[in-house]
Amino acid sequence: MFKLLSAFGILIVFAATAAADPVAQIELVNLNAANVGLNDPTPAAPVGGNPGTTLGEQRLLALQHAADIWASRLRSHVPVRIQVAFAPRPCAPTAAVLASAGAIWVDLNFKRAPLEDTWYHGALANRLAKTDLAPEDDELIALFNINLGSADCLAGSPFYYGFDGNEGNGIDLVATALHEFAHGLGFSQFANVSTGALFLGVPDVYNRNLFDTTQGRFWDEMTDAQRQASAINDWNVVWTGQRVTAAVPRFLDFGVPGLRINDPDDIEGFYKVGTAAFGPPLGAPGVTGEIVVALDEANAAGPSASDGCTIILNAAEVAGKVAMVDRGTCAFTVKTKNLQDAGAIGAIIVNNAAGSAPQLGGADPTITIPAVGFSMTDGALIKAELAAMITVNGTLGVDESRRAGANDDGLALMNAPNPVQPGSSISHWDPVASPNLLMEPAINSDLSHDLDLSYPLMLDLGWLRKANGPP
Repeated sequence: MFKLLSAFGILIVFAATAAADPVAQIELVNLNAANVGLNDPTPAAPVGGNPGTTLGEQRLLALQHAADIWASRLRSHVPVRIQVAFAPRPCAPTAAVLASAGAIWVDLNFKRAPLEDTWYHGALANRLAKTDLAPEDDELIALFNINLGSADCLAGSPFYYGFDGNEGNGIDLVATALHEFAHGLGFSQFANVSTGALFLGVPDVYNRNLFDTTQGRFWDEMTDAQRQASAINDWNVVWTGQRVTAAVPRFLDFGVPGLRINDPDDIEGFYKVGTAAFGPPLGAPGVTGEIVVALDEANAAGPSASDGCTIILNAAEVAGKVAMVDRGTCAFTVKTKNLQDAGAIGAIIVNNAAGSAPQLGGADPTITIPAVGFSMTDGALIKAELAAMITVNGTLGVDESRRAGANDDGLALMNAPNPVQPGSSISHWDPVASPNLLMEPAINSDLSHDLDLSYPLMLDLGWLRKANGPP
């Protein structure tokens, strides 16, 4: 057994209700001190099915609700202990880390291990071994951002503690906890995505299921350099587990979002975009119009004249067209709302750094136009045409010949953006997936509390489903 990290706390038990089947028991270990985080005594009115009457109680009950959902779908004779706390996480006024989680320890070559020389997350190792391999240690840790929603931490978007998914401008804590608990239960791999090095030179059960369609190799077959290249091989890293592949048609719709350039001929084609967590999703036949660059004042709110951070100055030119601005300084929702107010029918936000098209996070229910992220390289092609006074016409829509989130062979796509994003790359689904999936890099506002493709992935890893439960 190898311990990844350590934490200490008092055990607060929120076990799933016992049943005839050996349903997994999940126990929460509250790490917060008195009057802080999960113990915050601030009075709160019950909300969205959460009966808690203090802030701390509502937080704890929301985490319990998420734990119970996972527990109801998995089988294990060994209780799973999750250390939980509300604590500071990285923050900015327009972005924030919602939470972080992972396995506390991993093990290999234990009795009943299905694969030799393979790391398993602690909770899964216990399940497979049918005994507690580390009785003195908890299995997972999950820390949730205590400052979320404050002025300097994704302002105006606090955690929502209800069970009904009615978060509005907030962030659904139950969905966030389902996501984070999944990482610790097995939805993560341990190779270094920046260097490609395997953890202590040994593959894990997760990355043994990863396949690079460009290289034609599984991750455990690659050199470090090949894994390093694969981690940024956008749209070419897939999950090969049979349970997920069988479930893809049930959870992913046809229609890959993108921007189709209709004119001029020299840049005509279908371009990958980053999808937005706000506004309407892209669809068919899509939104077609002339593409123009929107201009605004260069000031403290946004130092570029094309960042869309303030009122659009060329609104007459933008009205009725697909407007393009550059990424930077202000929130994606602010840019898009400014374009919408100027009369734009769609928004393209061009990356300000090399690499993949950015995903657009945030929440604003007043946004009614579609918005997409676009790579710097592809954006430069459009800008060059516009600089030469050539009209560019495009359609924000979908390619209906392919499932959004799977490749042409029906294998689920993993998140492999360029540049690499430690903590996000490979250990999530590609955010192109539609409908949005629980284990995308961002918590989207349209998520239900369904476990979608994350559940069959757990079965691919070696978890057992509840007897007579869903496949």
